[in-house]
Amino acid sequence: MNPRPAPLYAASLLLGATPCEGVRSAEVRSPATGAVVGTYALAEARHVEQAVSLAETAFRAWSGLVAHEREARLRKATAFVRTKAAEIGRLMALEQGKPLAQSQSEVIGACDTIDYYAAEAVRIEGSTNPTEKGELRSIVIRQPLGVVVAITPWNYPLALLSWKLGPALAAGCSVIVKPTPVTPLSPHAFCKALADGGLPEGLVCFLTGDDVAVGQALVTHPRVAKIAFTGSTATGRTLMRLAGPLLKKITLELGGHCPAIVCEDADLPATAKAIAYKAFRNMGQSCSSINRIYAHHTIIERLIALVAAEGRAMTIGDGIEPPNVDLGPMTTAGTLAKVQAHVADALSKGATLVSGGEAPAGLPAGGHYYQPTVLSHVTHEMLVMREETFGPVAPFMAYQDLDQAIAWANDTEYGLCAYLFTRDLGRTLRVSERLEAGSVCVNHVAVNTSYGPYEGWKSSGFGVELGRCAIDEYLHRKHIKIAVPACS
Repeated sequence: MNPRPAPLYAASLLLGATPCEGVRSAEVRSPATGAVVGTYALAEARHVEQAVSLAETAFRAWSGLVAHEREARLRKATAFVRTKAAEIGRLMALEQGKPLAQSQSEVIGACDTIDYYAAEAVRIEGSTNPTEKGELRSIVIRQPLGVVVAITPWNYPLALLSWKLGPALAAGCSVIVKPTPVTPLSPHAFCKALADGGLPEGLVCFLTGDDVAVGQALVTHPRVAKIAFTGSTATGRTLMRLAGPLLKKITLELGGHCPAIVCEDADLPATAKAIAYKAFRNMGQSCSSINRIYAHHTIIERLIALVAAEGRAMTIGDGIEPPNVDLGPMTTAGTLAKVQAHVADALSKGATLVSGGEAPAGLPAGGHYYQPTVLSHVTHEMLVMREETFGPVAPFMAYQDLDQAIAWANDTEYGLCAYLFTRDLGRTLRVSERLEAGSVCVNHVAVNTSYGPYEGWKSSGFGVELGRCAIDEYLHRKHIKIAVPACS
């Protein structure tokens, strides 16, 4: 095996051309080995003020461009970012842990999302209304909000950033990016590449630092118009409490506890592959991961065996090392500890461990590794069926009739995604309509697509990301009513 490269990448504050003096820094460590892979700057109050001022100035110029010019400049910038996909992806693999190929693919996918919204910039439409008098005209236009703060998580550092950057920039807003301290390196490199690719100075500012101090200062800043956040439901509620008194616009993409219902007529081999992919990919660290599986009692044992086999076949290791593996480590020690606690709780209450349930052998002791895990004979008294595990665990529970499965699926405070596996068209439509989730996938797990709105129901979100309608989250509506003099 080749020696592991350990480049020291320093994520600075991106605040335009003016150097930031006297900035302290903190380390970023690899979840695969525990080694230091980079540093990031710690912003102070003065940097928050500087970022808002720069973003305001950039907003005035950017929003004044015609939409076709914004589209062209966004596409030029993402074209440059694509040339940097290998090095940006490498940083993601180092700091987040997902395999290199998946990390590099995420860079390209983030560019695709921004390009999708660049095309929407020229489709921002207004309207006219009939009026009560012949001399009146009623026109509705839409205009960008202003300065947006994007607060992003560590599980998909660039994909979830692009969900905010794309519609915000296309609408004509400027953006201050506040990434999590867990994975600041790849978002920094991505934003820097956008600037190097031609985006105006200050249009995308970048602040790293303490989540509470820096994040709270940005959320409560009087000249910030909107907050866009992806993260836990608890943090989302805190942000709403902070932003609410200021009447700021806010979009929240929060936690999930996503069910999958497998009917007796499902294609079991295909279903098993889909469930294993969505339960284990990125080590289960996704809000849309399949968290609990309700399978018909006549097919559950066969399905469990197939999913366990899929999990056992997945290779685990340091994603930066060749050959590329299927799964890397979990990103933080805290997420690993939660997975271990959930599995232990399930086993103590009578669940059966079918596969996994421990760290794989032969990997670095400093890494946060865990095997894809399948549990059977679970009940709703177990934590794994009540709380979001955010790890590679697939718990199975048998149902007798479909109404029972739907009730169980909906019995949660979350409503992000749900999955259904059946070959019956009528069942597909009726069950999909009854599931309390913003997205339902039938016979597949490709839930996140640029053209489809992604909205969390219940405690899973507020507002919408993705889809054409997401750009509306970054626009004001303005009604212009005109008294038109008669022609002489």
